[in-house]
Amino acid sequence: MVNYWIFVSVPFTDFNTGTIQEMFRKVENSKRWRIGRRTPNRGVLSAGDKILFYQGGEEGRKIVGAAELASGLEQSEGLDSYVKIKSFVLWKNPVDIRTLINELSFIKRNRYWGVYFQGGVV
Repeated sequence: MVNYWIFVSVPFTDFNTGTIQEMFRKVENSKRWRIGRRTPNRGVLSAGDKILFYQGGEEGRKIVGAAELASGLEQSEGLDSYVKIKSFVLWKNPVDIRTLINELSFIKRNRYWGVYFQGGVV
């Protein structure tokens, strides 16, 4: 069974050093997305799952790209784990998340939609 996920990135976390664009370039080159040890849903990520990348923060609030998982959760040498990704594409025209709020079934209270994007993987 294929699952669908949104990987959340915001410019003020310790994972994102530098700009969002720099971080996505690193992901594109390494073909890996780091997953913190407290990240929700980390244990159910599997190869073949489809993902969208959400850029949060004041300059964001956009879906900026897509990919497919090439692996489930793997352990790195440090504290964090990662998943391998393939078919990574950053879109030339990101989509404002606010235009999609009514279509996302996991958002139960539209007025507070932002809280549903906390945690890294939704």
